[in-house]
Amino acid sequence: MTRVTLSIDDGLAVMRLTRPETGNAIDPEWVLSFDEAVSGCAGDGSVRAILIAADGRAFTVGGDLKHFAARLDDLGDALAEIVPSYHAALGRLAGLRAPIVAALQGPIAGGGLGLAFCADIVLAAPDARFVCGFSQLGLSGDGAGSWFLPRLVGPRLAAEMMMLGRELSAEEAVTHGLATRVVAAASLEEEAMVVARALATGPSRALGYMRALLRGAWEATLEQQLEAEAEAMIDTGRTDDAREGVQAFGQRRPPRFRGR
Repeated sequence: MTRVTLSIDDGLAVMRLTRPETGNAIDPEWVLSFDEAVSGCAGDGSVRAILIAADGRAFTVGGDLKHFAARLDDLGDALAEIVPSYHAALGRLAGLRAPIVAALQGPIAGGGLGLAFCADIVLAAPDARFVCGFSQLGLSGDGAGSWFLPRLVGPRLAAEMMMLGRELSAEEAVTHGLATRVVAAASLEEEAMVVARALATGPSRALGYMRALLRGAWEATLEQQLEAEAEAMIDTGRTDDAREGVQAFGQRRPPRFRGR
């Protein structure tokens, strides 16, 4: 059974978690499906934006504890079968140039938080809950939480979330930088689709540079960032989309970008 599906239409890739009966829990088959979906996005040159959504009441509860409970005698080996592969796929997703929108509802937990970390725009239903939960399991955590959380919410709150299991509500997630805004549950996916479509019809080269620049800024010096911005501006200035954008502005009409 496919745990994560991928559909691509008119430049928009929709990655959907489809194991609602388990809260979209992460098991070996889930990781394989996720890896295939990421590869599908990376290998399709038509993809200009990505939407990540999930079926059911939970976006994802994180690791499948039933799977791990059956492997208590070799739990470390069971984790070794999943975590490195998941991290490899997660790193590839984070490194894509296409902007990512995530529509989150219910629990977003454990390693599943990594999907939210990779997104640029995060819309959360009012019932969304962000929680690490690893300390209660005697585990140190995965999904890039130790890298993203200090950068997004600050080191003190990151420590509280990881070490003490503090849970953030949807509103708190917005306040602390884990989510962009709260959206009514009934219109969550509809609004996320509107945002994703807007990105998919935007100036793809420029948006890709913006994504890379924003993430690279965490590690770059000011001088390095200024140099990277200059290179990106010059390169995007050579695109058809830039010519269209400048012309449309002068003509006082909406631009018609084609992603080139």
